[in-house]
Amino acid sequence: MLTVLFILGALCSLNFAEIPIKVLNPETDGVVAGRFPNSFLLKLPDCSTYGSKFAELLYTELPSNETNTEPFTVPSCPVSQPGYLLTGLKNGTTYNMMYAIEKDTSKVLTDTTTTVIDYQQINSGLPARSGAMVVITVILSLAMVALVAGLIISVFSM
Repeated sequence: MLTVLFILGALCSLNFAEIPIKVLNPETDGVVAGRFPNSFLLKLPDCSTYGSKFAELLYTELPSNETNTEPFTVPSCPVSQPGYLLTGLKNGTTYNMMYAIEKDTSKVLTDTTTTVIDYQQINSGLPARSGAMVVITVILSLAMVALVAGLIISVFSM
């Protein structure tokens, strides 16, 4: 009877398994960044349990509640990629994300993409040349004219 309870206990724990989900961290996971302006680098599900299985990443954009699904196959062991890159997101937006593999699901992870400014909106500082740059340009132009004139005179005077 005790062995039956152990077997049932092991099966119940497998039925209610929870998949860990997190955004990879540069300090602990050895990646350059986990959060980008338009994407997240998420930790992959365990390859020993879910390797070569079909999985879905469900994510919801907040506050609009627009839900999307990204299907993928969990790589088998040994895993060569550090994580799953979720792309096509909006700059500075909060998302709820969750893995679903067969009957197992993960907790809901809430995170925000990095906020960045469009490069065309960055003020470069000097829209025109300063007075000193104009003076230097004129002096160098006159010196070049004098050098070329001297070269021409020296070639034809021989």
